[in-house]
Amino acid sequence: MEANEIEEVDEAGSSAGLAAGDEAVNYSDLLKLIIKKSTNNIEYKKYGEYANMLVLGYYKRLGSVEKAYEVVYSLVENAADVQELAKHYNALRKDERGSNAEAPAEKAKEKIANTLFNDYKKRFGVKKAEAYKVLVLQGWISKVESVNEMAILMDNILTIRDRLGNSWDYEVHMIPLLIEKAFNAETLIDFSNSMTNLVIGLSGKLRDNYLAVMTAMKILEFADSPKVIKSYLRDMIKEASKELDRINAEIAAINSSSFAKVTQIVRLKELDMKAASVNKQIDELMSGIEPKELMLENTKR
Repeated sequence: MEANEIEEVDEAGSSAGLAAGDEAVNYSDLLKLIIKKSTNNIEYKKYGEYANMLVLGYYKRLGSVEKAYEVVYSLVENAADVQELAKHYNALRKDERGSNAEAPAEKAKEKIANTLFNDYKKRFGVKKAEAYKVLVLQGWISKVESVNEMAILMDNILTIRDRLGNSWDYEVHMIPLLIEKAFNAETLIDFSNSMTNLVIGLSGKLRDNYLAVMTAMKILEFADSPKVIKSYLRDMIKEASKELDRINAEIAAINSSSFAKVTQIVRLKELDMKAASVNKQIDELMSGIEPKELMLENTKR
């Protein structure tokens, strides 16, 4: 939504939301509307977050709490989804800043975006980086609100690149849904760390990075909190731990016989490599998540 559209809302705001002659819109009215509009807890929190910020923004602009509530009530009532409300809030912020000099936060976000672009260029070359910038980076970056969120996402994107080689599918499919699911920076950290670990774990299990991302996507679509993702991680860690126990038992059996140690030296090397690989897999699944937290989730289940 552009600035001129914001001005139109300002002019019509005092008569929007409730019919003429009704009492002024207040916080209770707005809260009831948000409850009706929300289909789940995450959506409810995000609607509330944007609505509160918009009320403050319009109070500064209109000088009246009552008028601010009326405008925001109308915006929430007519919004197709949370993202539409977010776009209006971003347009309001942009309009408040004016056309002079970018805000420090915007410059910081741009710097992080350039870091991701330059890293991609270094890894894959100029031509692929230009396609990445247009088709991937610009697709999700406008949806990110804060510098903290950008930094969190960058950290996970670089982890995916280091572990899987390319973050294209992860950014196209996973990042927008993570932004939608997480209603604050703390939840985004929890969700993104868990999902990054899950994608890496599934990639090793399925031997296909794209399939790993899309499988993780399906899990994330139905997850109402990071706890759901951690339950999958916990199950994968248990499975890997059982495999490690089996390998160690075979190693111990071979080592218990001096004859077997000599005749099966090649097998011992194979088992040592497998054990190292499984240990690495477990470390990757637990990366960024406190072991105590996974144990706590296990006791709750």
